[in-house]
Amino acid sequence: MGGNALKNVVTRRYARDEYYLLKERLLNKLEGHIDKYDVPKEFPCKESFGDLDVLMVCPLSINIEHLIEDLFHPAEIYHNGDVYSFDFEQFQIDFILVEKNIFENAIVYLSYSDLGGLIGNICHKIGLKYGIQGLWMNVHTKEFDPTTTSTKLILSTNVKDIFDFLGYNYEQYIKGFDNENEFFQWIIDGKYFCSIYFDDNQLNHAHRQRTSKRPIYIKFREYLNIKDLLNNSINESTEDQNELIRIVREKALIYFNKQQDYDKGLNQRQEKRLFKDKYNGRFFSDIDGKNHMIRVHMENFQRRIAKTDEEFHQWVLNTDNDIIQSEIDKYKYELKQNQSS
Repeated sequence: MGGNALKNVVTRRYARDEYYLLKERLLNKLEGHIDKYDVPKEFPCKESFGDLDVLMVCPLSINIEHLIEDLFHPAEIYHNGDVYSFDFEQFQIDFILVEKNIFENAIVYLSYSDLGGLIGNICHKIGLKYGIQGLWMNVHTKEFDPTTTSTKLILSTNVKDIFDFLGYNYEQYIKGFDNENEFFQWIIDGKYFCSIYFDDNQLNHAHRQRTSKRPIYIKFREYLNIKDLLNNSINESTEDQNELIRIVREKALIYFNKQQDYDKGLNQRQEKRLFKDKYNGRFFSDIDGKNHMIRVHMENFQRRIAKTDEEFHQWVLNTDNDIIQSEIDKYKYELKQNQSS
């Protein structure tokens, strides 16, 4: 993923033909050791490669570092999260570990250098999120207010369903793209593509910094310029954009049959906020002036009221604020009496 993870060993770029030979040798070595593995799709016309990404579902019984050492005898292994980078015949290999249920989508996301990044940028603008985990939306306590807390609602991990909803030709993806221009046009033909989403003026500083280092993103913008699409982009008002987001999110909930899950998630966020408003550490901050004991007092009070966390949670939600305060005052009074006796 990037070709620059290894710092203590010399690696080089591979020409197309030698890359394909290396890939075949490496994948053959994995046979019989890893049941599910694959390589993201690549442009057949790409002339050289800086690394090889191999996605895999690794059984718990296998120590992946030991497997790498036994099969490939690298001079260096670099572990970062779910990615294990190592050298093999002077070339960087990245083993990317993913869960079985997101394997197919992860392959798609990383295909053609940055398919997922381009689609993800579009999804972000229409109120959705797209990543290795699939398509999802953040359910905020207050709609259109990203400053409020949120929960993650997975819409789908099925590639075809995701592409169908976003208006991408799944059959064309399966067939493959002969070159970058075919791929770029496929992105543009999506239902929710809008050229202004790729206008640098619409990106924050952090996003501009990231995209400036992604070659395929730069080439995509060049393609948009050639097509004169960036110059013809139209700024939408915040109200128009919010209306689009609302419509897309509503359509997504219906399409993926997630309305009930959305309502449940929203209720959970609202309940959590209500719970914190009605019961929090400030009610106990005046006991002995010892802030480090607040959590202890809260736990003791909870055990006084209910046997389980769920029972206490429901008690707080269903009980009037004055009664909660009265019970806390009783707890404080009895605590003071016990301390003075």
